[in-house]
Amino acid sequence: MTCHKSFAGWTPAKFHANVSVVTGCANCHGTSAFGQTSKPNNATHNGVTQCESCHKSNSTWSGAKVDHSTFTIATNCASCHVSGGSATGKPGNHIPTTANCMTCHKTFTGWTPAKFHGNVSVVTGCANCHGTSAFGQTAKPNNATHTGVTQCESCHKSTSTWSGAKVDHSTFTTATNCGSCHNGGTASGKPGNHIPESALQGGATLYCMACHTSKTTWSTVKMNHNASLGNGAGWCKTCHVKGSAYLGDMEKKSLSHEAKAGTVPTDCSMSGCHRPLGNKGAAYSKWD
Repeated sequence: MTCHKSFAGWTPAKFHANVSVVTGCANCHGTSAFGQTSKPNNATHNGVTQCESCHKSNSTWSGAKVDHSTFTIATNCASCHVSGGSATGKPGNHIPTTANCMTCHKTFTGWTPAKFHGNVSVVTGCANCHGTSAFGQTAKPNNATHTGVTQCESCHKSTSTWSGAKVDHSTFTTATNCGSCHNGGTASGKPGNHIPESALQGGATLYCMACHTSKTTWSTVKMNHNASLGNGAGWCKTCHVKGSAYLGDMEKKSLSHEAKAGTVPTDCSMSGCHRPLGNKGAAYSKWD
C-alpha cells in the first residue's frame, strides 16, 4: 500500500507521488527491465550509475543539470559537449583544436572567455587561427608585409602582444624587393637624400641589397655601380658632382676640375682620367 493506495485497483501506482525518493533511482531506471523509463544509450549516460546526480526532479526528467564538481582537467568534456550532441557543443567557428576543452576553458561554470595563449604554450602554427578572421581572432593585415607569409611566428615572437615584431631577414636574397616594406610606412624607409638608384643603370630597378649587404643593419654599405659607364648609361655626376647632397662619403668634384683643353665634359667619365673610361684608379671603387 506504500505505492498502491487502493485495494480495488493496483494500477497505476503513483510511486514518486507517494514515496520520497532521494537516491537509488537507477534501481528502477537503470534499464528498461522494470518497465520504467530507462536512461538513454548515449555518451552522456554511459557509465552513470546515479540518476539523481544530474536529475533533481522526480516529476520530470527535463532540465537536468549535470554536476561538474567532480570533473578535472582529464575529463573528456567533448564526449558530451560536441556539436549536435547531448550538451551544448563548440560553435562552428571555434578555434580548430583537438585539445581537451579544459586546456583553455578553466572553469566548469563558464566557457567564455577562454584564455588560449595564457593557458597554452604556442610555438608554431599561429596561422591556423590568425591566418584569416574565420575563427574570430585577430587576422594578419592585408598589406605588403604580410602577403605570402604563412608563419606568423617567423616575426612575432610574443603570444601576448603583436607589436615589436622583428622580421626574419635571414632568408632574403639580393633579388628581394626590400622597398616593398621599407617604404617609410610599413617599415623604415630610405631617407630623402638617399642615392638615386636609377642613376646607376639608366632608370632600371636596383634592389636595396645590391649595396646593403647586411641583413641586420643598413649601415654596412658597399657601393654597387652596376658597371655603369656614365654619360647616359648611368650618370656619375648625379652623386659625384660638387654640390650634390646625396648620402655617402664619395669624393665630389666639378665636371671641369681637370678637363682637357678644348673639352666640355658632360659627365665624370668623360674626363678621360678615371676608370672605367679613363686609366686612373680601380673601376667603381677607387678613383685615383
